[in-house]
Amino acid sequence: MIPQGAEIVFLIPTLTEAPTVGEVVRRAKRYAHRVVVVDGYSGDDTCDRAEEAGAEILLQEGKGKGAALHTAFSSIDADIYVIVDGDGTYDVSETEELLAPILVGEARMVIGSRLSGKLEDGAISKTHLLGNRFFNYLINVLFGSDVTDSQSGFRVISRDAMDLQGLKSKGFEIETEMTIQALGKGVKVVEVPIAYGRRTGSPSKLNGFRHGFSILITILRIWATSRAGDYALTMNDSAYGNEVEWASTE
Repeated sequence: MIPQGAEIVFLIPTLTEAPTVGEVVRRAKRYAHRVVVVDGYSGDDTCDRAEEAGAEILLQEGKGKGAALHTAFSSIDADIYVIVDGDGTYDVSETEELLAPILVGEARMVIGSRLSGKLEDGAISKTHLLGNRFFNYLINVLFGSDVTDSQSGFRVISRDAMDLQGLKSKGFEIETEMTIQALGKGVKVVEVPIAYGRRTGSPSKLNGFRHGFSILITILRIWATSRAGDYALTMNDSAYGNEVEWASTE
């Protein structure tokens, strides 16, 4: 069901996701009139499959997932953005659960938390799971938050919250930056448990060491910047899940 009055756009960043992107688009169209695949010049039939399923195609400027989202946010107007990967690992049927906190005013960004939801066996390697938990722990220690999945690729954000962030990341670290910057700008963030499955299409593009290092640098960069400002994280309960808010201490 598509809520009345809200301009909701699905953004699906892709790079060689031909086996799965069509089904992701078809499911996304149940929740939004507009579905945009932001493609990084795939060398397969990703764009054709996406168009056949009813998506618009937007070719990204530059390389990397972050670059794809920069291109999308600068080109597409909407009240609410739903961001999901095109590899079929996220259950798009959970979109309503992620939209609900924003539609009722409980949040301005909602993160689908894989680590507090249901993980299919083998969906995340032990190395990547350990890295994810380490980065969540580091964020929570440095920023006094209680985030469980800072790197989730399934999230919803309002346009006004997006405009506040001033994102810089071009690669996979974009989700981590979105999470921390939202908190730093006083945006209410809620996490909702979601399911996460194994990849069944193209191989993962994630390079554990290289991308992990980029995420670490991103966290430390934002932390160093935040030390110069008067901000403090405060935790509040939410009917939808874990809520984190970073408010000025002035």
